[in-house]
Amino acid sequence: MVTCLAATAAIPDQDLLHRVTACVGRMSAQIEHHWLMSDQPTAQVETRRDHLEDILDALTSAEEATRILAERIEAKVAHASLLTQAAFSQDPRRASWAEKRAEQELAHCRSILLHPAPEGAATPDNAHDSDLNRVNQEAWHASQ
Repeated sequence: MVTCLAATAAIPDQDLLHRVTACVGRMSAQIEHHWLMSDQPTAQVETRRDHLEDILDALTSAEEATRILAERIEAKVAHASLLTQAAFSQDPRRASWAEKRAEQELAHCRSILLHPAPEGAATPDNAHDSDLNRVNQEAWHASQ
């Protein structure tokens, strides 16, 4: 029984694993888009992606590595498609939708990471913050 408990404790939450995997892929696409468009600095996105890669490495077993890489590439391609539509679509509504959707995905990814509150900022008490804290705690526990 103790062996079973120890084995199940080491298995990461699959939902968290998929979310982090997708985010690493999406942020990689975002970085490449910034490089190609030369429109925004990439240091902050690169730092966030590096932190997510650390989490992903902690969550990924050797048996899952190939599948995780494939999921990461799929997410990167999907995000690159959104960014391409946002930048080059002839339809302004489609471009606007793609830009908003890409930003929503990145916002979701940013919410996974721990980030310090600005000094003097009040911490709002709402459902989003409690969800963010839950995800951050899951990431921390999974990495232990």
